[in-house]
Amino acid sequence: MAPHLSHDEFFSSLTDLLSKTSQKSRGSVYLTQKPMTDADSSNAQPSILIRATDGNTNAPNPKSADKSGKSSRVTKNKSTKVKMSTIVNPGDLEFFYARYAEVCKTGMAGLKKRDRSKRKGKAKAKGGASKTEA
Repeated sequence: MAPHLSHDEFFSSLTDLLSKTSQKSRGSVYLTQKPMTDADSSNAQPSILIRATDGNTNAPNPKSADKSGKSSRVTKNKSTKVKMSTIVNPGDLEFFYARYAEVCKTGMAGLKKRDRSKRKGKAKAKGGASKTEA
């Protein structure tokens, strides 16, 4: 497991990850946070572990596999999953979250809204067809 990054390294890596993902036509960035509790520590407020990943796995997509079990799409360069994390102490939370929100908002500005009109059109067509048949 890679060591935890400093806050500045984490924010620069997160900015790069969000920009790369928004430039692609597909992709996801998963942001998670969880409290780190120590059995020895009796602190009222624990440190927070912040993680970011691109969700990329090398596992084949079961929907694109043919009957023989081989993937129908061949990828020449398999990219590895990007994982990064940092630990935020209770005293630094306010400043960290202010910058974290700023980086996330900036990274999400390039995203476009999903086009769901095709799905809605198919649902209406199915619903309308069953009503006319009955």
